[in-house]
Amino acid sequence: MMIVSDIRSAAKFKQTVLIIDDQPTVLDIHQAILKSLRPNLNIVTMTNPIEALKWAEHKQVDLIITDFSMAQMNGMEFVKAINQTKSSAIVPIIVITVLKDKSLHKALIASGATACLTKPVTASSLKKVADFLLYESKQFYNYQQIAIN
Repeated sequence: MMIVSDIRSAAKFKQTVLIIDDQPTVLDIHQAILKSLRPNLNIVTMTNPIEALKWAEHKQVDLIITDFSMAQMNGMEFVKAINQTKSSAIVPIIVITVLKDKSLHKALIASGATACLTKPVTASSLKKVADFLLYESKQFYNYQQIAIN
């Protein structure tokens, strides 16, 4: 029987990043930034956080980047909902918001977000945080494989 960590350690494995923002232009920008960081990433973009939740329930995701202010649900609601799904409980989440309210940022982290960035996000800051979280995600699964074997 093959387990997820076996798939993740395969030579052709590509880490998957899910980006959610209700503005297609922002999705394109964030996708381009991440592709410049790691060209072999599998990047999935969605404009609807509810559809993203349904998709992520049944897919392998290594990093989620979500906007805070969206019509269907805000970033806090999304973080709480994604962390309630069994399969997504350990996925790092970056929330991006135009709001510079430190108490909101702390609340997002307390609700399960891994990082909170303020718009406009610079390419270098998004790359730095995403690269670190993707590295940590890979290390976590490599450790899980060692612990299972």
